[in-house]
Amino acid sequence: MTTPVLSVKDLVAGYEPGVPIVRGASIRVEQGEIVVVLGPNGAGKSSFIKAIAGLVPVSAGSIHLAGEDITALPAHLLVRRGLAFVPQTENIFPLMSIEDNLKVAGGILLAREVPQRIAEMYEIFPDLAERRRVAAGNLSGGQRQMLAVARALIVRPKLLVLDEPSAGLSPKFVGMVFEMLSTIRKAGTTILLVEQNAKAALAIGDRAYVLVEGKDRHEGRAADLWNDPVVAELYLGQRSAAERKEARP
Repeated sequence: MTTPVLSVKDLVAGYEPGVPIVRGASIRVEQGEIVVVLGPNGAGKSSFIKAIAGLVPVSAGSIHLAGEDITALPAHLLVRRGLAFVPQTENIFPLMSIEDNLKVAGGILLAREVPQRIAEMYEIFPDLAERRRVAAGNLSGGQRQMLAVARALIVRPKLLVLDEPSAGLSPKFVGMVFEMLSTIRKAGTTILLVEQNAKAALAIGDRAYVLVEGKDRHEGRAADLWNDPVVAELYLGQRSAAERKEARP
């Protein structure tokens, strides 16, 4: 049995001591997968992946990246271990050009590697290549998200982690972002993402977990979960027709 790219077991985490937001969640991500974390508002999804990314204190449980225990590592060390995190907001430097954003992100690489990696990012994201001298703050929402992902990919991460990549985007750019993620996965990058747009995320995902009140409550193949009544109940608060009939006075 191969070692998963990410293994999270019984994770407890939160911003204040004794007040956990994540309450014993467990997931795994295998090589080459897109794994989606879903859940209702307030379920602890973003806190969960921020804890994985070293941004929320962990009080119990474990996190392993490609077999290495990274539970106690701070965020700035995780990128060197192979975990690249794209936050929902403040994920680019708006006053810097696209190219300078990429140069800064490639700072942990050998200097001779950076130009080649930037060229490779431009091949993956031709829209960025055409605007390489443009200040990142002048980009559209979809282009900003492309740049944020390119900044994360430039260091060749073992795992790309994204927090709500479609947040605030128009339907056109939502489609663009998810198509981009699907292409990146096909090129060999393993992806974990939290997403509120369940339909779009499940369409590109391999497997998905549903978090409720900080705990993984359901999991399965992404293709199966969209019509799963358990997901409807946990994620949308809906009950099956039989349960609704039973509940009638």
